[in-house]
Amino acid sequence: MRIVALAGLVVFVCLTVIFGLFVMIRFVIFILPSSLTELRIITDVLRVILALVLAYGWLRLWKVITDLYFWGPLGPVERGRDEP
Repeated sequence: MRIVALAGLVVFVCLTVIFGLFVMIRFVIFILPSSLTELRIITDVLRVILALVLAYGWLRLWKVITDLYFWGPLGPVERGRDEP
């Protein structure tokens, strides 16, 4: 049963990586469309900043998901310490 759960997690990760990247790109382009004016440099810089913020938020969400999946069942185990 554990192999089914891990396979489901792998499929979920692959799909969210593919569709997450697609959604982030579409979101950034939709919020800040291209312009042919002299403000194009500012728009491009804002696109990069918005993409970085979205990517950071997405990675933080994945950190929470992996902590819940891998460390949640262990309970209050202190990580990073060797047994004396």
